[in-house]
Amino acid sequence: MWPHNKTASRATGFTRFKLLYGEEAMLPEEVKHQSLRTMKQLLAEDEGYCKETVKAARLEVVENISKYQQETKKWRDQKVVRKNIQDGDLVLRRKENSSRAGKLQPKWEGPYTAKQAGRLGSFHLYDHEGKASAHTWNVDNLRRFYI
Repeated sequence: MWPHNKTASRATGFTRFKLLYGEEAMLPEEVKHQSLRTMKQLLAEDEGYCKETVKAARLEVVENISKYQQETKKWRDQKVVRKNIQDGDLVLRRKENSSRAGKLQPKWEGPYTAKQAGRLGSFHLYDHEGKASAHTWNVDNLRRFYI
């Protein structure tokens, strides 16, 4: 438990113990021998800054978490391959069970005409005769078809 309480979280920048109790966890030897950290805490308690520092630390945690979330979102968005499929585009649809298809068997079928459905990233597919598919398809299962 000691390493868990003493390790600062990457997202918050603080240890879990400090967030819970408002001060850093210390070994009994540190308290017994009056280490530098112990003296700092005693001075802070004498001056009455304990409650303000806890509130300030918690506000800083909120800022650190939002910054961490923005950095994580930016990192993940760099890895996403966007598919720009719009109404009227010709698309290929991934076959069901395409992972089990043989090496020389096609994994895509179509072409179909894509029409935007209610939700972002979902499409109704129409074949060349104008017949609609039974359900909507997610953009992850579609690929643009170029003539």
